[in-house]
Amino acid sequence: MSAAEILSVSRDFDIFAHKPVQTSILESVETVYKPFAPVEQSDLEFLIPADSDTYVELDINLYVRGKLVSGEGKDLDNKDFTAVTNNFIHCVFSQCNITLNNVPIT
Repeated sequence: MSAAEILSVSRDFDIFAHKPVQTSILESVETVYKPFAPVEQSDLEFLIPADSDTYVELDINLYVRGKLVSGEGKDLDNKDFTAVTNNFIHCVFSQCNITLNNVPIT
């Protein structure tokens, strides 16, 4: 076996290869969906309506905005030393369920 045969790798593993680009896309729209139930509930539910004329890419990002408060619910001041843990969002949410047409996606 020659050195060239040993070093040959499938083109699928070439990380520097030019990636194909879909050129027939007419436009791209980013839409913000807010939960339709109050945030004080234990569940956050989002409704993304169906549209047969457009392709919906489920590249979902969840942005969370909040505020740290003391145990009594008061605002923190500059003298309070607080920090969050790594992967803070993993501590906030314990479970994520996704359904399409009332069918659970695992």
